[in-house]
Amino acid sequence: MKRIAVIGLGSLGGTLCKHISEMESIDELVLIDYDIIESRNIHNSVYSAMHIGERKVDALGEIIKENINVIPIHTKYIEGKTKLPENDLLIDCRDVVCSRGNEIDVRLYITGKILIIDCRKNVRTHYNYEGSYRRSLSKSELNKAGFFAAQIVCSDQINNLRKGKTVQRINLDLISSILNKAMKESIENRIDIIYDSVAGLERIHCLEENIEPILNLSRTKDVDVFIGEKHSSNTTFYELPKQFDNFPKVAKTKYAVIPRNSLKNSSDLIRTLSNIVKEQNNIVNFIVTVKKENGETFVELLEETGAA
Repeated sequence: MKRIAVIGLGSLGGTLCKHISEMESIDELVLIDYDIIESRNIHNSVYSAMHIGERKVDALGEIIKENINVIPIHTKYIEGKTKLPENDLLIDCRDVVCSRGNEIDVRLYITGKILIIDCRKNVRTHYNYEGSYRRSLSKSELNKAGFFAAQIVCSDQINNLRKGKTVQRINLDLISSILNKAMKESIENRIDIIYDSVAGLERIHCLEENIEPILNLSRTKDVDVFIGEKHSSNTTFYELPKQFDNFPKVAKTKYAVIPRNSLKNSSDLIRTLSNIVKEQNNIVNFIVTVKKENGETFVELLEETGAA
């Protein structure tokens, strides 16, 4: 698939689009929503206070435009009447339950803490109504749901679900363990590389949603990796004690550098980050994140303290 269209750019739809935009296989995203961002839309979404008053299609387009070509459509979608550009997959992420025919390929929504991927056609409901997400759903849970859904949507799995016209139910509480198990199995099944440093993988948190962003970043530049140790409100960075056979290299400015194009796949990234954290004996666990400050994008490994 090269062009995907998404209806409904709320908490799940916006997060889904953000993760889809980071997939190399997708060239274009069609964003469909008639809504304006209000203060109540900021909670657990990709939007911030600076976007209040903007159209969702415009705000989300600005957020992801560096990753993918965007076609914004500011209109209320009505199946069979709304004219859309030709696309390979039409996903409905609206929080509106209604009947649908053959136009929508996938219906994505969350009920309770269950992510539903519904690939049925010609679904009829007795009542149309609007829903809302539970306040107990955290931003991290919604982000993981969007990431997990994006992996399925951009793979052959979605074709199998569509062929079978099936409904897939995924418990959000189990997503982290599912992804960790998949990554470990992927590593164990590779026999052409000796992973002597994978033991450090269990010390790294929030890795699954940052794999694609880091891989994409490494294709364009050397990736700076800051290793931060949290002390109250101050973060201090220190030089790595030694080089790991130049992979990653240690820069003069007291942080690690992953050379451009040195990461070919997620296994390379896992091995590299595991090598880095293995040397940090004074920190038990790390949170990995991709950050942007002063126009520069870099990776930060920050001490996980148990705080939010």
